[in-house]
Amino acid sequence: MASARTAETTRGAEAATGGQAAFMYLRRRILSGEIPARTVLREQSLADELGLSRTPVREALRRLDEAGLVDFTPNKGATVVSWTQEQLRETYDLRASLESRAAGLAATRISDETLGQLAELIVSMDEFVLASDDDAVTRLGVLNAEFHHTIVAASGNRPLIQLTGSVGRIPMMARVFRRDGGRFRASSNHHHRDILTAPRTHDALWAEATMRAHILGARNAIINWDGSDPEADRDTA
Repeated sequence: MASARTAETTRGAEAATGGQAAFMYLRRRILSGEIPARTVLREQSLADELGLSRTPVREALRRLDEAGLVDFTPNKGATVVSWTQEQLRETYDLRASLESRAAGLAATRISDETLGQLAELIVSMDEFVLASDDDAVTRLGVLNAEFHHTIVAASGNRPLIQLTGSVGRIPMMARVFRRDGGRFRASSNHHHRDILTAPRTHDALWAEATMRAHILGARNAIINWDGSDPEADRDTA
């Protein structure tokens, strides 16, 4: 009896670990644009691809559904969400409100160590702003997300950190990074330098203003894109 319980516990742990790995893998590919909107994700096909049973894959799809990245139907699969302009606007407006508040709080309590980390991230992003290959653009997206997460974490406000983390990042941002090439990426990283200057002077109002302007600028870049750029389509096909 004890051995049966142990085996059941082990299988449960393996399913949880596999589900987490599948979730992170699929989430990264959706957010990077590798898996475009309206793509159908089949449980069995994903299980075969990842070398997992269907149970952890189903758990991963359920979590992606909760994150607003897919529409999931148990035992059938999931479809990657296609964002409407109104949904894009609402999500970015919410991010602007939450992250600007977090930046203001961070400016009053951020450590020198964290300021150094942010400066290093900006320098690291400089390496990729003029790149054209997918791996470099994907790496830039990861560094960009880490920059924002670091500032939010520096706010020290747990409810705000949790709320900000629950707001989905927009998969289409990767396509704008590709479409506009170095122009958009260089401008974005220039904004990061402006954002960093405010916490260095512990100016909360300035920090809030620069973060809000940065996020709303990204919102407008996405909303004003009609999706007709052939290079962007090729990159996310």
